[in-house]
Amino acid sequence: MADSTKLSSSTSVADYKKWKAANDRERLTHFFVERYEERYFQPIDSSYKHGFAMLAVACLVIETLESFYQGLTDTNRKSQKMFRDFLARDTSLKVLGGGDDWFYKDIRCGLLHQSESRGGWRILRSGPLLDTEKKAINASAILRALRKEVNTYAQEIQTDNQLWEHFCRKMDAVCINCT
Repeated sequence: MADSTKLSSSTSVADYKKWKAANDRERLTHFFVERYEERYFQPIDSSYKHGFAMLAVACLVIETLESFYQGLTDTNRKSQKMFRDFLARDTSLKVLGGGDDWFYKDIRCGLLHQSESRGGWRILRSGPLLDTEKKAINASAILRALRKEVNTYAQEIQTDNQLWEHFCRKMDAVCINCT
């Protein structure tokens, strides 16, 4: 049963195992991007969307993407570190890092635990990615940047052997969770 479980619309656990054994990084790169598109980005592309839901999805992407970077099979009790590490990477989202982990505490934890942002932060769908003066963040811009980062990671696993090993470790754990 687990081998027939779909990891994306076109990829089963059995497909993943076959492509991993063949070291078919190109197919796995395509699958990885497809999985993120289908599970995270496309549902938010609908005509009716709200910045809070968009940012909640963005927080899921940040934590899971960083767990792929690090090859962690589980991020239980490591969420804050995942955010800190991801937001320290050299990306356009780096501006959300630092500052006593404000993004993690006021946005991620606020949305996850209270269904609201904390610390006076407003979540918008327009404007700059971050406006510290107005305490506003643009959920649409954050998701666009994350989409780019997913694609960047997918390209990196094709040539970076350590990232490839981390990808396989994390994806193997995903497959085990299908049982």
